[in-house]
Amino acid sequence: MKERVQATERIREFNRFYLPVLGLLGNHYLGSEYSPTEARVLYEVLKKDGCNAAYIAKLMNIDKSYLSRIIRNHERKGYLRRTVSEKDTRSYKLHLTREGRERAEEFDRRSGEQISGIIQTLDKEQYLRLIKALDTVTEVLEQCVTVQR
Repeated sequence: MKERVQATERIREFNRFYLPVLGLLGNHYLGSEYSPTEARVLYEVLKKDGCNAAYIAKLMNIDKSYLSRIIRNHERKGYLRRTVSEKDTRSYKLHLTREGRERAEEFDRRSGEQISGIIQTLDKEQYLRLIKALDTVTEVLEQCVTVQR
């Protein structure tokens, strides 16, 4: 179908534009030693303290063994700790240490500042158009993802 090809190409074009703007193609998220994926793991634990690795793997759609390496690295750096689940002793919950919470909050703050800086020249009408467009993209793609799962 012609429209599917056009939509595919437009999404790819948008990704080629957007990812470099935010510096998401390299291995140093916001100038840190972490990749965007490694930083995102900290963010997800910040937002849902006590979650488990399976939750993060599903949410982020990443390989469990890759995620396991990321978690071990964060533990070695003193950012994450694990506790055994009361419901299933084969599973564990993830928690940020004080240092991990500070790091995740720093990433969250700096990411917000970065986006805010990019869009700072927009007027009210442009902000509203942008929000509506992003809501539309999210709504449409969520339907696709829900169907595939």
